[in-house]
Amino acid sequence: MSLSINDAQIFSAALKRARKKKHLTQAQCAELLDHSVSFQKDLERCRCSPSIENFYHICRTLDISADDCIFQDSHDRTGSTYQELLRLLTLCDERSLSVLAATAAALAESNPHAAPSDTEARQT
Repeated sequence: MSLSINDAQIFSAALKRARKKKHLTQAQCAELLDHSVSFQKDLERCRCSPSIENFYHICRTLDISADDCIFQDSHDRTGSTYQELLRLLTLCDERSLSVLAATAAALAESNPHAAPSDTEARQT
């Protein structure tokens, strides 16, 4: 599996976050994943990328969502506000969802911290 530098950085960050969340050292994580410490360090430093089999094994073993390893996302999707919004969305009809989508797009456009590509992606 050959990754672009941006993809490798996203994967590396997700791997490191998952390792730290489990309070593992790089050596402990390497042992858990059944690979060398140097390979673990190289993965976290974007010096190499995993095979598809290794990617699957890493995600399963460390309970990482493949999405978190592939797509850069700076939003916390575990917070109570996010979860409450998801719950409420399931109660809305199609018209209400359209109104909410338009409102969210307007809010995103007015967000000074959102990159232009972020708001463009949300509009499509």
